[in-house]
Amino acid sequence: MPSFTSGLVRDFDVLELLGSAEAYDQGGLGVQAIAEHTGRDKGQISRVCRTLHETGLLERHPVTKRYALGHRLYAIALRTREAHLAGLAQRTLLELVVQAEESAHLTVLRGGGVLTIRTELSQHTLRDGSMSGMTLPALRTASGRAILATFTDKEVEAWWDEHGVYRPPPENAPRRPRDTPELSKLRRQPGSIRSLNGLRRVIREVRKVGYAVSVGELNPDIVDAAAAIVDQTGTAVGAIAVGAVRERIGTHYELMGEAVTTHARRISDLLGGSPL
Repeated sequence: MPSFTSGLVRDFDVLELLGSAEAYDQGGLGVQAIAEHTGRDKGQISRVCRTLHETGLLERHPVTKRYALGHRLYAIALRTREAHLAGLAQRTLLELVVQAEESAHLTVLRGGGVLTIRTELSQHTLRDGSMSGMTLPALRTASGRAILATFTDKEVEAWWDEHGVYRPPPENAPRRPRDTPELSKLRRQPGSIRSLNGLRRVIREVRKVGYAVSVGELNPDIVDAAAAIVDQTGTAVGAIAVGAVRERIGTHYELMGEAVTTHARRISDLLGGSPL
């Protein structure tokens, strides 16, 4: 039996076991099974699991009493993944700014919104500004459309059922960070996509050309294009977007689309993925 000198190491042993394929396939493991796998005392394992459950690192099924990895652990993993993604994307975003001479953004889908986790600004006086830390309505953004285009048809329908129609937050809900009055108003107003069929039409076009475009949906003077970043499982983990002043870009949206597609593919390659 291994010799443990740290409570953290012992607890990690339990977390690692519950992250295994066996635990996932069985919907978690009970205290007895965890004790047998780790070679530790059942009473000790019971106390460890109870503590981890109280902190949100584990969840316990109310009927089977089996433990599984909890929501808090997944939240930590998500933040870690996004930090890793931001690090990978920095050089690519800078290269995109040089190539397109426009501001470039790295975004991720969060429920019904798109969160910008990194922005590199162009040197133009008139430019698409920094949106780092902002969450924008997914349907209005090229990033949201590009990511949704990687979903299966059933996933798109499920997403629409939950997020397609604006629902005001509860009165006691905290205000979103950097949510200006203009953004709050924007969330309440319908964009060009007003139905599930409308979303499906947009997605078909995105899948056809490999990138998404949004014209004047967030700001009447700005057009943005985006392409999804996918990992080795084929899951979209984010998108690369570039925003430009419409007066400067004209109708040459395909040039923006080709640029974001190229740079999104570079990051996807680093993650072992194959984009649209």
